[in-house]
Amino acid sequence: MSSLSPSSSLSSSAPSEIAPGQLLDELEQRQNDVLAQLDELDAKLTEVLKGLGATMDGEEKDSDAEELPMAA
Repeated sequence: MSSLSPSSSLSSSAPSEIAPGQLLDELEQRQNDVLAQLDELDAKLTEVLKGLGATMDGEEKDSDAEELPMAA
């Protein structure tokens, strides 16, 4: 998994030297990357919970599935 350090992909030039919209474009791309990672983690978590016979709050439960407490 990649590290998300604040200065890893931002250029070292002064803000006045950044082209208009460049920073916004970069932030939007980083946001999209993080949202994609969250979607992947959610899919993995759902798969693990299915394997354990558990469901997340708000989902229908199987009548014979054991409910595991979810940490807050």
